[in-house]
Amino acid sequence: MANFSDKDGRNWQVNLNVHTIKQIKQILEIDLLDEKVHEVLQRIADDVVLAVDVLYLALKEQLDTAQISDEEFGKSLGGDCLNEAVGALVQALINFYPNPQKREFLKRLWEKSTKHMDKTNQEMLAMLEDVRVEETIAKRMEEAKEQGIQNAISGLSYTESPDSSESTPATSPSVNSPG
Repeated sequence: MANFSDKDGRNWQVNLNVHTIKQIKQILEIDLLDEKVHEVLQRIADDVVLAVDVLYLALKEQLDTAQISDEEFGKSLGGDCLNEAVGALVQALINFYPNPQKREFLKRLWEKSTKHMDKTNQEMLAMLEDVRVEETIAKRMEEAKEQGIQNAISGLSYTESPDSSESTPATSPSVNSPG
């Protein structure tokens, strides 16, 4: 069984079954049994609000027993414990499949996906150490500041305008008006 602890130290056991998967599909329109399950899992991992909603439905019976609302549950997740909770959800889904080959496939796919995401994050962190990144950020901030000043100047409207009667020609009688 897949477990995780929330910020308040409460331990939760994620155990998926057909009924729970059906409810998640009906309520959230998330099909955990989709043939492209790796994309579904990636979507859940990338969208923390969706992840908490899926977890809430997966843990509904336990949460009801503990008299914990969806709002309270959502407040109890974040940071490392949310990451742990998503991992437990993925593990529970892998455990759900009756076919051992399918379980192994999903397990390896998730491991490779998370390994790739971790590597990409490490590369991005390393890129931030490059002086060119800081120079580009400083340049863009300066450009944004200049653009803000220009927008403020161009947005000024004058309520008082110079007397324009001198530049306006006097009206002449119309050709059709009697003289």
